[in-house]
Amino acid sequence: MTHGDMGPITYPHDAPDRKNRRTHWSRPADGHGMKVLTAVSQTQNLEPQVIRRSDELLRLAMEVGGIGVFETDLKEKLTHFSPELCAIIGLPAGTVMPSEDAWKFVHEDDREAMRANAESADSSAQKGRWSGVHRVRRADGKVLWVSSNGRRIYRNTRKGLQPVRSMGVIIDITHLKETEDALRENELRLRFALEAAQMGTFVTDISVGDVSIDALEARLLGLPIETRLVSAEQLRKRIALPDLIVSDAKKERLVQHNEAYHHEFRLRMPDGAERWLSTHAEVRSSRIFGINFDITQRKQAEEQLRESEERLRIATSGAALGVFEWNTETDYASWQNERMYEIFGRTRAEGPLGRCAFVQTCLHGDDVDRFVSALTVARQAGSSFQTTIRIKRADSVERWLQIDGALHEAASGKRSRLIGVMADVTERKALEQRAKQLSDYLVTIQENERQRIAQELHDSTAQHLVAAALNLMSLRPQRGLTHEAVKLWDETETCLQEAMKELRTFSYLMHPPALEYDGLTSTLRQYIDRFSSRSGLEVKVRLNPKLDQVPSHLQRTLFRIIQEALGNVHRHADASQAVVDLRFISDRIHLVVIDNGCRAETGDNWSTSKVGQGIAGMTTRVDQYEGKLRIRTGPCGTTISIVVPLQTMRDTSPQATALAANMPVPH
Repeated sequence: MTHGDMGPITYPHDAPDRKNRRTHWSRPADGHGMKVLTAVSQTQNLEPQVIRRSDELLRLAMEVGGIGVFETDLKEKLTHFSPELCAIIGLPAGTVMPSEDAWKFVHEDDREAMRANAESADSSAQKGRWSGVHRVRRADGKVLWVSSNGRRIYRNTRKGLQPVRSMGVIIDITHLKETEDALRENELRLRFALEAAQMGTFVTDISVGDVSIDALEARLLGLPIETRLVSAEQLRKRIALPDLIVSDAKKERLVQHNEAYHHEFRLRMPDGAERWLSTHAEVRSSRIFGINFDITQRKQAEEQLRESEERLRIATSGAALGVFEWNTETDYASWQNERMYEIFGRTRAEGPLGRCAFVQTCLHGDDVDRFVSALTVARQAGSSFQTTIRIKRADSVERWLQIDGALHEAASGKRSRLIGVMADVTERKALEQRAKQLSDYLVTIQENERQRIAQELHDSTAQHLVAAALNLMSLRPQRGLTHEAVKLWDETETCLQEAMKELRTFSYLMHPPALEYDGLTSTLRQYIDRFSSRSGLEVKVRLNPKLDQVPSHLQRTLFRIIQEALGNVHRHADASQAVVDLRFISDRIHLVVIDNGCRAETGDNWSTSKVGQGIAGMTTRVDQYEGKLRIRTGPCGTTISIVVPLQTMRDTSPQATALAANMPVPH
């Protein structure tokens, strides 16, 4: 190889064969080149260890740098590969092959361009050199990016300079190209993010008065979109003075103490309008890098919110809210407005009610524990007090009240002074009850529709599949079938059998047994026995006999949840065993379903079953009773835990629901 402006390497036309010659390189004396360099047999007098050391260093450099070398005999049309190049391309060490075969390792999309590049080396301007970045396809098919640099060696002949050899090096730059591609993708994503967030960027030297901006920043500043440089002094004149003073103080801390800069300020636009901008900036190498984004809408929303809160306070004072004050230590109560007396149906002459009188004469018996518990929590934690209760007035009218308050310090120094408001939410509670009744009514309709569909599938669709299977058996030839035909007939019959099995299982899953007649425990045991025999899943069940005493609507809900859980185990868990545990603990019903299967899904998409609409359906059913649902999935299986409090189990049977809602009872 040569350096600088050396011309093409030449051999004299009478040079001996390469394997016997002593290398002799020369070039015409043109006043700028090297003198004639002759390598003679004096090489034989060099110290052998020096030669070996040089070879070892060269080999080490090639191995560490991943540099491959090739040499092509243009006359013989053979290409020699160095061991390093063989490793890069995936060839056996010492590979020699025809030049045309060697070109095939160049990627087909880059081959023509690289050929043209190599051929152009013959021009005087190139002086025999050529280079390029291209792809190669290894012997195993993997594509790599490489950098190639080569030079042709010429011989003086009677016909002039003729290329005889081509030598070069190849370096694997795949990692570099991947890094460059990743950098470009990151820059593109950053640009998309800035554009999506409407963020502009700026850069300025600490000591220079000009700011370099991008197109988005120019738009935020109200400047022409092509503006890339703007005077910092001109921008300062457009910032509101109070905001500018604060900004200068923050900038000083940024420069002197490298304290992160964040400031929100008002900017006067060229058309006289005002725009709010939020700036974040940092110092790097005596330069300030930052971003701006428009927060005008947020600031306007905050102002509107403050105005709305003020209007709300004014409206609250005129609303139908009772205001009270009560000392939890002395049990002294003070009703601050007339609305309190209206809510309780009392006159001012009768006076307000303290806690003892309130609990004994007005508070609904079922809500005493809730009221006392909420008050205890508020006093212990010193937090706000909030609860919803029922009262019974002196005129026997029952009302729902929502109480909101906060504990403050009394004269004793303790947080025993409860100040709050009461609202009559009877109408809202009536609407909530109506909505619940509608929900229960809809569930009943869904149950009946599932039963009808299941019956149709069992009585009609399944029978058609049976008939198809029988017809297929009668159509099957008894002899003369090839092995492939027999296999195809067997597969078809198996598919029909599996379809009938799945249809019967699905029909059974959709059709709930008669809970009204057999009770929950008996129905569950029958269902689980049949489910186990149909699915091949071993299911252990533990049930409390008292479950038959809970309201029928809750029995149906528990049955559906268990049905949904077992259906998911069968379809998605790849499990062999499952456990259903349903019992009473304290004043709650606890349901646990465990399996030993494995799932790839998380708890959010654990089920794709249509029965109960998966987790969403189970959650909805549990929420109707103010219960809690938890799902834990791990390598040893999945556990579903459901807790339902007993006090929420009031009678909302289909008959009671229909009568209360003035609806027909579905049959």
